[in-house]
Amino acid sequence: MVNELFWKIVKKFNYLMRSAIEGPMCVDPSICHGDCCSIKIDVPKVLAKEYIKRGYATKKDFIRSNVFSFHLRFDEEKGKCFLFDKKINGCSVHNSGIKPPQCYIYPTNFSNPEFKAIDCKKAGDWKIVDTIKTKEAERLLEKMVFLCQLEAKQELKKIEKRIGKKSGEKSIENLKKLKDSIRQVAPSQLAGFKDSWDHFLPLHAEGLSLQVKRLCNKLNPKCEYMPEDYFECKFICDIVANGLIDILHNNLIPFVKEYGVSEEGKYPLYKMV
Repeated sequence: MVNELFWKIVKKFNYLMRSAIEGPMCVDPSICHGDCCSIKIDVPKVLAKEYIKRGYATKKDFIRSNVFSFHLRFDEEKGKCFLFDKKINGCSVHNSGIKPPQCYIYPTNFSNPEFKAIDCKKAGDWKIVDTIKTKEAERLLEKMVFLCQLEAKQELKKIEKRIGKKSGEKSIENLKKLKDSIRQVAPSQLAGFKDSWDHFLPLHAEGLSLQVKRLCNKLNPKCEYMPEDYFECKFICDIVANGLIDILHNNLIPFVKEYGVSEEGKYPLYKMV
């Protein structure tokens, strides 16, 4: 029922904003290069699932968020949201009827009572031609935000399943995935954990990390790589992998309760020990 209401709101919002605003032909590369696509957007899981279903995205294109359920992946090479399509010089879901509502607000917002010229970063002459529609769209956006936040709370409740702490087949599968992925990382390359689409993954360090060395010393002091050759070890052993999972199971939920969800679903070890 909630999902049905969400789709009703999003589709109507898209229709209202598309028909209430007039402006430059953004898909003309001589006018614009998609600067508005260079911002990070949050979306609910229900919308992310639809993008995957329609072939616009994969699960890897969504990053855990502390606002709604996910961020849209930002393509660092393009300097834009992954939905930006260079071939059309614009958003690949613009005409789908399910474009993220926040994207339609830029650059006009919802009102322009004095009918002043509205400019975005590259082009001017934007106009709101139907303020009744934009005001209705603004009210719909408030409802959508409420539904997105409601969904995000439900997703937060599933965090124990994603780390493999709860009972059940899916939780056990997630625990196995996590342990297998940890075992493939060198101890000096592990910085912590990250919350992905439906299970946790290792958080790789940007350089060399000493976060795991103390745990190696404690749990496996007779290891041939300890302590002098720590950086030579290529894979985390089974003993230390189990210890890391114990840290995650024991500390993540209290951490989230005290500090909230991480902005990008990343939980460094130093914050949890």
